[in-house]
Amino acid sequence: MKRFWGWGLILAWVFIACISREGIASEDKVIRVATPGTYAPFTMYDEATQEWSGFEIDMWRTIGEKAGYEVQWVRLDNPATFAELDLGRVDTVAKQISITPVRQQKYDFTRPFFFSPYCLTVAADNEAIKSWKDMEGKTIGLSEGSAMNEFIAAMDPENKVKKSVYGSGSSILHEVAMGHVDACPYAFLVLPYRLKKNPELKLKSVDIENPIYVEVNVYPFARTDRGRELLKLTDGVLTQMIEDGSYAKLCEKWFGTNVMESKYAKEYREKQGK
Repeated sequence: MKRFWGWGLILAWVFIACISREGIASEDKVIRVATPGTYAPFTMYDEATQEWSGFEIDMWRTIGEKAGYEVQWVRLDNPATFAELDLGRVDTVAKQISITPVRQQKYDFTRPFFFSPYCLTVAADNEAIKSWKDMEGKTIGLSEGSAMNEFIAAMDPENKVKKSVYGSGSSILHEVAMGHVDACPYAFLVLPYRLKKNPELKLKSVDIENPIYVEVNVYPFARTDRGRELLKLTDGVLTQMIEDGSYAKLCEKWFGTNVMESKYAKEYREKQGK
């Protein structure tokens, strides 16, 4: 009887170990992506239908399919997304994330997946601001935790431009349209989409031939064993998507153009010697 009891314990432990290993393997095949789901047309979450959509949503669905990984979305606002990345509770962040000097100190990045020129956006009837040099003494709207804050700080070291920081990037456009702030940096390629979806916003971009800065958008990963492994995996799939044309299809679907063929992408590749 004792012999059977002993074998029963051994089999139970073997069963538990197998289940445990399966759980670990299953967890390893999941990439947790943090995003607010409020940044059209990159990441959008519909509260009514509980469905995700957007350029980066489609991108990650394709990455997951090609890599054989499940993609889990974690709804968080900036800067909470990066706090969770630091704590290891998410693997990366999706929200048109750009390379900045501060982020380079902490994270490793995939190859760029988007190049986004940012121009000053003003009210449609604003004739006083035609370029950055007209911003002295004016107020610019910025988004909390956004890369734009680093870019603007570098452009205005003497603080000649007044800053007004908001918790949501989408609210800034309304503040500009209502005249509460004079201007804000906004992605030139994204603005037409926002204006089409929100016709009440009477806005325009100025000096579009000379963007105030160009974001190089990437996916950040923590400098951990898991982070390095997922970075290598994601980077490989991104390269595959660019080479097989699946990236171009998604980009043209959402923006009507292949951003990798833009002058900004070409200039970046020339600087990188590629």
